[in-house]
Amino acid sequence: MIKKKFSKKTIGLISAALIFGLLFVYNLYRGDRPHLLVVSTGSPGGVYYPLGGAISEVISRNLDGVRLDSESTSGSVENIRLVGNKESDFAMATENAAFKGAEGEYPFSRPYPVLALFNMYSAPLHIITLEGKGIETMEDLAGRRVSIDAPGSGTEEMARTLLGELGLLDQIRTENYNQQEAAAALRDGNVDAVFWNFAYPASVVMEVSATHRIVFIPLEDEDIALIEEEYPYFAGDAIPAGTYDHQDEDIPVIAVNNVLVARADLDDELAYNITRILFSNRERLIEVHDIARRISLETATETSVEIHPGAARFFKEMEE
Repeated sequence: MIKKKFSKKTIGLISAALIFGLLFVYNLYRGDRPHLLVVSTGSPGGVYYPLGGAISEVISRNLDGVRLDSESTSGSVENIRLVGNKESDFAMATENAAFKGAEGEYPFSRPYPVLALFNMYSAPLHIITLEGKGIETMEDLAGRRVSIDAPGSGTEEMARTLLGELGLLDQIRTENYNQQEAAAALRDGNVDAVFWNFAYPASVVMEVSATHRIVFIPLEDEDIALIEEEYPYFAGDAIPAGTYDHQDEDIPVIAVNNVLVARADLDDELAYNITRILFSNRERLIEVHDIARRISLETATETSVEIHPGAARFFKEMEE
């Protein structure tokens, strides 16, 4: 058999032809690849995590050329930074975190370019201890160990604001446990109380109440009035009696809206279609988490965070 030898020049031409061919095929099919977007949610055990997964599914199935992936995070404050830094495209966040992020107020060191697509639902602050701890009022928390949720969460910022206004922040020993960690710490006696901000009924609260008698710490009317006067994104609310086991009375609390935010530079048409598809497929979101029943056109624009122009166009059309 005669072995044919190729010159370096011939090998170079063959290599160039192969590279050209691969680039041609890549460019030919590049348009068929979905545009990948990311929505930041929260930690497992809360509402953001499953609802964010449902949002990802709905968009990926109904918006041609787009795939939306959800990612677990520590919560609202981190989410605003992720969206503002373009490390994420969308995020779920408490209104206080979104408002402060857009304005560059503490805990943010600068403004982050984020806009709201819509207000999703309002969620009350759960302040919980266990029976036998001797804690009945906010003042009883002085000298105690209290979990104020994970670092970078909207709950942490909310808890610090409330405790600071009541003059208690320097009188308690704060811990930063996520929801599941806080539940375990409360059951094991490693903390005396926990702060959680989520819609009711919350699974993690029911998990604790299944083995221990929980006690809700209410807010006084004057405390709620003080917070409402100082902060436009907080409002007085109540956890209705009977929401949880052995809860015989309404619990007066403060609440905050939860908003779906997007990068401020997100294409208007994309923001319009994302919003349109989510409202058109609300029933699928409800199947995943009942909290989606509270997502409505009537309350969608009720937020102190500026609405994205693309989403605003959709809501204007719904009014006509």
